[in-house]
Amino acid sequence: MAMDRLDGAPEDQQRAQREEQAPYANRRTKGMTGIIVIPARRASTRLPEKLLLRDTGKPLLHHAIDRAREAVEQSGGLFADIVVAYDDEELGEIARGAGVRSIRTSDRHECGTTRIAEAVEELSRDRRVDVVVNLQADEPEIEPEALRCVAEELVRDRWADMATLAIPMPPGTEEGMNNPNAVKVALDTQGRAVYFSRAPIPYRRNAPLEGEALWHHHLGIYAYRYSFLKEFAALPVCPLERIEGLEQLRALNAGRRIRVGQVPASWAGKGIDTVDDYRAFVNRMAA
Repeated sequence: MAMDRLDGAPEDQQRAQREEQAPYANRRTKGMTGIIVIPARRASTRLPEKLLLRDTGKPLLHHAIDRAREAVEQSGGLFADIVVAYDDEELGEIARGAGVRSIRTSDRHECGTTRIAEAVEELSRDRRVDVVVNLQADEPEIEPEALRCVAEELVRDRWADMATLAIPMPPGTEEGMNNPNAVKVALDTQGRAVYFSRAPIPYRRNAPLEGEALWHHHLGIYAYRYSFLKEFAALPVCPLERIEGLEQLRALNAGRRIRVGQVPASWAGKGIDTVDDYRAFVNRMAA
């Protein structure tokens, strides 16, 4: 791969670019300590108390914990722990019954990231934490490898404060592009996020080139450097975050870098937001 020059750039920045352009197999997580945190809030709008639903024989939250456990087993030692950051004791009981650590957090958090920051602040008092992966509690079928992949994006890009994943979508997926529930992300040439939106971005005045994605479908999974997670929690909600309802815009508004890893379409999540979503999930589990 040809390497863009950084004439006059500091030596450590040039070294970082070389590492970023190295093959995927050469990424190193040795010495990095990661944890998976599942923010669990009892209240939900479209599907009330969805994390407590148990038509499969176990609560929805327990299914997300199971996927996190698979990710830990496959991570080669990258992930040291799974933590459920909850706001209601019934959710805490589910976490403890599943054999993972649970930390009670405030019921006043406006987003999952600040809930995670509160939990990790307590957790870090007795252990080292380098990277924190945010697994949504209503993603019971997430690809376990996605959790490792999003953490490794912070190894690829040492200048990034947080990372997420996206699926390149080909022509013919215009219906999804126009769906406000499918969040889009526009990328720069370094693989970092320029903007996230529920609206179709980028606007296609010209047809995509051969092999070029029509749009990038954002997956709601994040990895944070521990130091930045604390900073994020102190940032105020910005106007764009309030308008779009996307908490990651708070980081971009503050000038922070978000690395975006591109992953296969088979990794698309099947989040549980509605009654129909849950019924379909129950049917898949019974098949």
